[in-house]
Amino acid sequence: MSSPLRPIGDLTRFGSMFWFPPGGTDNGVWASAWAELADLEIADVGPVLKSLADADVGGYIATPGGQWRGRGEPVIHRLWVDALQYHRAEDVLMAYLHRRDRRR
Repeated sequence: MSSPLRPIGDLTRFGSMFWFPPGGTDNGVWASAWAELADLEIADVGPVLKSLADADVGGYIATPGGQWRGRGEPVIHRLWVDALQYHRAEDVLMAYLHRRDRRR
């Protein structure tokens, strides 16, 4: 048995948002390639996106699987970042988490 092959053509014509789960939000900084970095708590979504934007690193957060989960299942807020600035994004995220934890 074989699988049908349907060429898609130029994948760049879809743009980066085509590949993400729907309903997410970005920080307005463009990136040509994206990589998953972390799952965040809802309270961290806005501050992390702002911190990444201040560092000129693209960020996008969405909830794979949607906002509504089964009883007891946490809602995931997954962070994607500019793949070419992945290590910079790690540094920004770690600095944010360090500041956040010191305030608690």
